[in-house]
Amino acid sequence: MINGSRIQELLTEKGISQRRLAADLFLHPNTVNGYIRNRRSPDFETANKIAEYLGTSLYDLLGNRSLHLQSDFILNEKEDRLIRNYRLLDSHNRSVLEEMAASLSCHPKDRTG
Repeated sequence: MINGSRIQELLTEKGISQRRLAADLFLHPNTVNGYIRNRRSPDFETANKIAEYLGTSLYDLLGNRSLHLQSDFILNEKEDRLIRNYRLLDSHNRSVLEEMAASLSCHPKDRTG
């Protein structure tokens, strides 16, 4: 079951109202309120949409924040925030950011030009 208090925490952190979340995801405001109060549970597809919208993982919304594991390491707060912000970008801005990151990740001796 989705952790409603975590949804509310993320909404507050991002300055997003329940009504805005509902409107942006084409949900009824009472439905979103039900999720937050743990009276309702979204289906898998809706839960994924909420997680993506809030820039987090489904694991986080399930209440297990420790599952931010990838390749045997845990993301620090800045890395986690960067990934959450990346997920909020449209596809064009994601591409721009990916190109910038790729150019920054090269060692100076590997750069040509």
